[in-house]
Amino acid sequence: MNQGLAVRREQGRLLLAPSARTIRWASFVVIAAIGALVVWSGAHKGGNPATVALPVATTLLCVWLCFLFEDLAAETTSSSATPLLFRRAVRAAIAVPPIAAVWFAYTWIGPLTGPTATMVGSFGAEITLALAATAVAVRLVGSGGSGLAAGIGVVFILLVVPVAFGRPPSVDPSLPPLGNPFTYWSTVALASAAVLALAHLDRFQRS
Repeated sequence: MNQGLAVRREQGRLLLAPSARTIRWASFVVIAAIGALVVWSGAHKGGNPATVALPVATTLLCVWLCFLFEDLAAETTSSSATPLLFRRAVRAAIAVPPIAAVWFAYTWIGPLTGPTATMVGSFGAEITLALAATAVAVRLVGSGGSGLAAGIGVVFILLVVPVAFGRPPSVDPSLPPLGNPFTYWSTVALASAAVLALAHLDRFQRS
């Protein structure tokens, strides 16, 4: 078992640099800046940035994450001894911390005073949702258009669904689209984690 862990650790080390190079960092910087502007605008026009502004900025970050698994090079490494799930886990481990740092900074813009526990939980659920959406999209449409397909799905769930139920997109703990905050975001997180796991089972993978 120790030998297996050592092999995985070495594989992870070797994957770090090539994985980081293939992540779309330029678009991340642009989206992070746009998100900051959205939150700042929401905070300086007499409104509460926790409603609409911060959810929109968070959704932009999640849409960027939807392109994380859209890696054309993955097609040539599908027969690699390193499992697909492990390779994607390395990519996620590289991409998620910068997103989390930017999002945390957003929560301090304007009258916001940092994230609450519920806000952090909802953000984690949204990240899991984005990863699940892109994993499913890659299986359904391939690497070429998976990011766009996953992004549309994430926007629909995070922005359109709340509006459809008569509530504006909000990170206010008292305003989840349905039910109470704990139940709603726990359901989103658990369902997304289950879909993410299913998307990596061999029988669901594209041949």
